[in-house]
Amino acid sequence: MSVLPPPPSPWYFPGMLSHDTLPRALVVLCHPNRSGFNQAVAQAAVKALEAKHTVDFVDLYQEEFDPVLPGPELPRKFTFDETTQRFSKLVTEASLYVFVHPDWWGGPPALLKGFIDRVFRPGVAYEFDGYEFLSKKKSELLAGKKAFVFTTTDYPAPEGDDPSAVIWKKNVFAYCGIMDAQVHTFYDTYNSTYEARHDWIVDVSRKIASAG
Repeated sequence: MSVLPPPPSPWYFPGMLSHDTLPRALVVLCHPNRSGFNQAVAQAAVKALEAKHTVDFVDLYQEEFDPVLPGPELPRKFTFDETTQRFSKLVTEASLYVFVHPDWWGGPPALLKGFIDRVFRPGVAYEFDGYEFLSKKKSELLAGKKAFVFTTTDYPAPEGDDPSAVIWKKNVFAYCGIMDAQVHTFYDTYNSTYEARHDWIVDVSRKIASAG
């Protein structure tokens, strides 16, 4: 049974498996549609993880999560927002993360960016240790954990680095100590065929299953 309190909405599904001894995985979906390719990718990820993990699934749009970081929240290193507290607990308990989102203007939607701003916070994803007025050392609190990102875009594949990979692997995961991270972008989805999307979803399951 899940140790978390009952969710406030049907769009949050904690502990899909009842085996407390299994490692936890967190799947975060950020797309405004109720159904579609992003949703299918997220569900494929959940199913692939269920064999070896207790899976928590969060749909940020259905949660109506507030992505705005209030000014006083950052310096006090604490939030009074119960939803942010709940998400922070999920991040802390999970050993593997999966994020699914569309590419909007070269990055994730503002709602997902706000999730990172408010939830990947000091004391959850990283911390600075040391005495006041002296040099402090950053502790990477998510070291040793794994992450996957699956993102969609109508743009063709670039010749250089994948912009989403740079954002997630360098700017987010590495800062928190997550070095085992994969970022997969599905390009030109607008012109993709049903067969291609089906193969992509199968590949999502395969990639996650192979991670153990």
